[in-house]
This record gives sequence, structure tokens and C-alpha cells, in this order.
Amino acid sequence: MVFTTAALRHFHIEQGEERLGKFASTPFGERGYCRDCGSPLTIHVRHQPGEIDIAAASLDDPDAIAPAFHLYADLAPKWAIPIDGLPRYAALRPTTRGLAPGQTEA
Repeated sequence: MVFTTAALRHFHIEQGEERLGKFASTPFGERGYCRDCGSPLTIHVRHQPGEIDIAAASLDDPDAIAPAFHLYADLAPKWAIPIDGLPRYAALRPTTRGLAPGQTEA
């Protein structure tokens, strides 16, 4: 899935906020989803408290953003052949904001 990151203070749901469900998907973060259809919408992680990741497909204009890298590439199925030339990381990027330099797991 493609996600984009925004400052948490700038993120708001214009309508249907009561339909946003949340669950702890990891020990360090939670995911938001649509309670009606189950579509994934957001990821908010403890090591980036002032930011939120938003599913690009849920945006009014998904073409307004473009992917810059792939995370957890080692977990991708064998048939997911990268053809975009973007950097690929086995887990998180070594430069992930909020983690110690070189730390690749939260």
C-alpha cells in the first residue's frame, strides 16, 4: 500500500469521523480503518507522535503524491517485481524519523 505522511495537527476528516475505527496493530502504533467497508486509512506510530500516515487511495486526489521508497521489501511476495527504481528497505529506513540512527525496527 502507498501511504503519505502529514503533520498530525493538519490531519482532519471532513465527514464521517464516527466511522473511523482504530486498533493497535503493533506494540508501537495503531491503524485507522473504515468501519463500514474495512478499508485501511491511517497509521500513527509512537516514534513519530506529531505525524500520521494516510493511505493514498483514500485521498480525494491520490495523484497529488508519489511514492519515494518501499518499506519491508523483504516481506513482499516473489511475484512483486520492483520496476519503479525506488529504494527498497528490508524493514524501516535507517533514517526513519524518531528512531536512533541505524535503528530499523521500532
